Amino acid sequence: MSFEFFNDGTHRCVRFDDLAGEGEVQTNQTIIIHGERGVLLEPGGNKLFSRLVAEMSTYIPPQKLDYIILSHQDPDVGAGLNGYLLITDARICFPSIWLRFIPAFCTKSLAMERVISIPDEGMRLDLNGAELILLPAHFLHSSGNIHVYDVVSKTLFSSDLGAAMLPPDKHYVKVEDFDAHVQYMEGFHKRYIPSGKACRQWAAMVRQLDIERIVPQHGPMFEGKEMVARFIDWVSGLKCGLDYLAEGGAYRIPAA
Repeated sequence: MSFEFFNDGTHRCVRFDDLAGEGEVQTNQTIIIHGERGVLLEPGGNKLFSRLVAEMSTYIPPQKLDYIILSHQDPDVGAGLNGYLLITDARICFPSIWLRFIPAFCTKSLAMERVISIPDEGMRLDLNGAELILLPAHFLHSSGNIHVYDVVSKTLFSSDLGAAMLPPDKHYVKVEDFDAHVQYMEGFHKRYIPSGKACRQWAAMVRQLDIERIVPQHGPMFEGKEMVARFIDWVSGLKCGLDYLAEGGAYRIPAA
């Protein structure tokens, strides 16, 4: 299904979810359109390709994509990249630390002249006159991870940070009750986000931005200043990954 969460007549943001099959990793893919040009965030795996292209084409022809942005190297982020290289002329934006993984995603000869290497400090992109800021989000959860801030819609696309694993009987696109929603985020963040220190540095960085909504790659978004602030405060106090290893008990030789 698709959900248009911003449209000012020139600039549009559309999220797609529930494209994966039952029992598979459910992800959110997003297109940002400014005028007649667009960018696709997190294209997803091979199984999503046909369905996502069909859904996306109701908003913009894939041939009008200028960029495809991958926040990190996970297969649910970009394993379907090859198909987009065949049907578009889009540039592929990928963290520099993971460039050697490109051949695992797609035909190397198709990608060689089309990859934009995102440096560790991030960078800025021009989308047909609209600015996108690619922000460093190292170790959240991947080395070299990046987040995308859309200046026009004031939306922060936070990759796996904020991911929620909703049970099969629940589906909502926006978080209405933050306290009730935390239970669906806690397990993922404790296990897949390795550093509370990285979380605190990220929180200090994004508090400098004017954010109306935060859109993770998995699960519902956080919309409105109050909800955004609740989420950033929660992340800044997160105990996760190495914080638990530091308590001792993770590194043990298995018993015979």
